[in-house]
Amino acid sequence: MSSKLSAFLSQKMSMTEVYQPVIIKELLLKNGKCSKTDLAVALARYDLSVLDYYKKIVMRWPKKILSKHGIITYEREGEVFRLGAELVDSGNVEHEVGICEQKIEEWIDKKRNREKTPQANESLRYKILKRSHGKCELCGIDSSLRPIDIDHIVPQSTQNKNGKVKKDGNWIDVHSEENLQALCFKCNRAKRASDETDFRRTKKLVRDKIPKIIKNEGRTPIIKELQGKSLMHALKEKLVEEHGEYIAETDKAKSVSELADMVEVIFSLAKCKGFSKEQLLKIAEDKRLKNGGFDKGFYYEGDETNKAIK
Repeated sequence: MSSKLSAFLSQKMSMTEVYQPVIIKELLLKNGKCSKTDLAVALARYDLSVLDYYKKIVMRWPKKILSKHGIITYEREGEVFRLGAELVDSGNVEHEVGICEQKIEEWIDKKRNREKTPQANESLRYKILKRSHGKCELCGIDSSLRPIDIDHIVPQSTQNKNGKVKKDGNWIDVHSEENLQALCFKCNRAKRASDETDFRRTKKLVRDKIPKIIKNEGRTPIIKELQGKSLMHALKEKLVEEHGEYIAETDKAKSVSELADMVEVIFSLAKCKGFSKEQLLKIAEDKRLKNGGFDKGFYYEGDETNKAIK
């Protein structure tokens, strides 16, 4: 008779990606228990972009260097790598595996220390991903389909002793938001180490006086005036952008400034729907008078009816 798991796999499991069966298979093979890392590695085995990338990696530096030192050989027929026969000593395997593991741990520790920079700061990463709407700023693929990296536009290797790089004629911090962009796993690894291409999409909705301010600075802005559905869509994107900036901001005064930006976008959204600022505020005040505000911090956790509230 079919088990509950078999029934789920055969009849109930709905898939948009390969994740669910891979995780279940791995748990079945490991007596029902796996670490997060084990499952991540298992998923990576079925990610074609990851597999293709590392197949290319294997055939480049590792193959070239290890072959040069006589450590490995490669057979094109069957695409097989072999450890040099004269190097295999069953009595030394455990010791040599231990050395490999030690080298791996040293590399991981070194990488972790290197990443303890503003680049790895979660709030900054959040801002970069919010700005890109969670998509690669080169190919446009969504983060749900391929891992997104935070890439330095001007490479870290070019920074001076003060941690500055030159971008657009100005010296800026190598890890500043101005020097970071969101690139997917594939695009980032295809980018050459010396490439300084800025793939960010800089087109966005701006406040009404910004074009004049830019002109007063001696620049010529390229402006397109949006209306109707196009304006509504741009305002919705702007609200998401401002919300992300508010969430990421840790300075009290600056966070309130971000709230003000959100309010301004909300007023414009209401106007697109035919409501003035005064009408919107009146609706907000009526709701406050009827149901109160959110000042007291009451957090509803349910009651005996389990009836949902809005």
